[in-house]
Amino acid sequence: MALPKKYNIDEWGVRYSSDWKTLIGADHTTFQCEHYRIREGVTHIEANAFYHCQSLKSLWMPDSVTEEEGCLCEYCKNLEKARISMNIKYPDIAMFNSCTSLKEIELHEGLKCIGENMFSGCSSLQHIKIPSSVKYFMGDTFCYTAIEEIELPEKLEKIGHDTFFGCDSLKRLVIPAKVAKICPWLVQAHENFEGLTCLSPHFRIESDSLISNNNNELIACWARDKVYHIPASVKILGSICNNMIETIIVDSPLKKIGRDAFVGCKNLKRIIYHAPVKHADISYQCEHIEGAPTKKW
Repeated sequence: MALPKKYNIDEWGVRYSSDWKTLIGADHTTFQCEHYRIREGVTHIEANAFYHCQSLKSLWMPDSVTEEEGCLCEYCKNLEKARISMNIKYPDIAMFNSCTSLKEIELHEGLKCIGENMFSGCSSLQHIKIPSSVKYFMGDTFCYTAIEEIELPEKLEKIGHDTFFGCDSLKRLVIPAKVAKICPWLVQAHENFEGLTCLSPHFRIESDSLISNNNNELIACWARDKVYHIPASVKILGSICNNMIETIIVDSPLKKIGRDAFVGCKNLKRIIYHAPVKHADISYQCEHIEGAPTKKW
């Protein structure tokens, strides 16, 4: 008696489960399809399904898919276009991480979050429409993309770390009213960044900086002056992330300077203290900065 198949293989060498409901993945060393359509009826996609498939230029995902395990097309350098199932609510990690040719992505209403590293390193991605249903941006969602303008959905509640870090083409951000949490390194301010507008009552803007009302933490700074004075109301220095500042001056006492507060400050040369800091550490990436703390004070 013949044994049942462990899996099926389609014409392009892509493996599926024996019932065709799970996409197992393609072997990037032999996969040669440019425009791939995942089979109708597939409900689950395993991790790294098309990892490093360099021939892939477009990927179409049917609405039968309800779950994928992450890293779907990570490092597919020639992928230009993709469609996501309208029944994917919470994308797993790094779905399109480092797809440097990606220009067009079709997302659907019903999507609840933009997954961690979902579009990180997609250096050709200039425009994206975020569904109004999205409530969460996980970490590193759009960092190092070519996005120029983006409309954040009104239902957005949380913005994860490094969301727009390294986005050198981004011009402006408007934080919606329902956002209650913003993690450090929101944006790396640069010469063409015009600034940030905040509609959320959980944050305020002072001296071209975004500050949390909850703990008086400075989260982002887009000041254009080479010399920047930390606002007196700030008690925690979370992240500056500014490419234009060369000198930071602390005029009022601080409770804490975060370990990576100065990461992303490409031109920062010195920090001058006119007031004490209760607790401060230093990231290895900031050791070149004159006056940067090297241990707890």
